[in-house]
Amino acid sequence: MDTVTKEISASYETSRKRKRENIHMNRTVASREICDVISNQVKERFCFISHYSAVSLLEASKFQEYEKKFPTQILDQTTDDYSMLQKDRLKTELGVIYRRSDFRNMTGAISLLQFIIENNLQTTFPVTYKLLLIIVTIPMTTAEAERCFSTLKRVKAFLRRTMSEDRLSALAMLSIEKRMIKDIPKFNENVIDLFASKKDRLVDLIYKNCT
Repeated sequence: MDTVTKEISASYETSRKRKRENIHMNRTVASREICDVISNQVKERFCFISHYSAVSLLEASKFQEYEKKFPTQILDQTTDDYSMLQKDRLKTELGVIYRRSDFRNMTGAISLLQFIIENNLQTTFPVTYKLLLIIVTIPMTTAEAERCFSTLKRVKAFLRRTMSEDRLSALAMLSIEKRMIKDIPKFNENVIDLFASKKDRLVDLIYKNCT
């Protein structure tokens, strides 16, 4: 009887050990597959990053430098990546932009695009206009990301400890679209009136006539 019990126990322990080994093996195989997928996806996603060079063509802080020495290598790389752009025409347009002082006040690709649209310069700089549309459409890291981060930082500082996702989204939208907000008549007054009448406050925010 003791022999049978020992054999059963040994068989049970062997089965448990084999099961643990199988689980460990499956986890190892799964981990390797996950790492392979991540590695392949990273290589695939970042195999084409040369189009980022197009942004540096339109960095206002470098216009004065580019006026003295035109960035021919960056232009060649940009036109290779975007073959629909006319290289000679783009070089001529950029040369004009680099020489003019009013373009050096731009803060980035978006502000330069807005300047061209507001002054109806699309036909004057058609290839540059097309390149700007490409830059602001394709997600890429630019110097403007720092400004976006600064906006988010200001919003979070304003919210302080009472921050919630809804409030963050609303205030971020107001900060980003501040130009549109300025065009709304009496926007600030309407917001103040709505806040004052939203619910009872510890202090009277709206003066009432006593009768």
